[in-house]
Amino acid sequence: MEMIRKIYCKGSENQQKGMTLIELVIVIAIIGILASIAYPSYTGHIRKGHRVQAMADMAKIQLYLEKHYDNGYSTVGILSSGKCLDFCEVAADRYEISVTADSHGYLISATPLAGKGQDKDQCSGVTYHRLTLSHSGKSLPSECWM
Repeated sequence: MEMIRKIYCKGSENQQKGMTLIELVIVIAIIGILASIAYPSYTGHIRKGHRVQAMADMAKIQLYLEKHYDNGYSTVGILSSGKCLDFCEVAADRYEISVTADSHGYLISATPLAGKGQDKDQCSGVTYHRLTLSHSGKSLPSECWM
């Protein structure tokens, strides 16, 4: 009868299963670098999305004013206690939309608010303080309306 010998000290059979601490630190550092590059871009896209929504709301208000023109412009049905009614879909903590109207014209404004950083939004590298749309067709700042 022969005996089979097993050698338990063989170095080639002892392989590591898992990651070392240095490998984990390197992975975490890479993830941190990628996040630091992606986050500013992400927040910029969020701000732009809210700006575009505010501009769309302003255009809807303009269409309403033009449609209901009767020897003058009226804000009846648009604002209630300074709040935009059914026209505004933009978040109230991002923009404050105001409308002034009389028999000669109107001015629709959207002011970015600081609560969630919308006041840091830029159009073509220019920080703006207010978006405006008037009956004369002027839209300011022009960089934002292109």
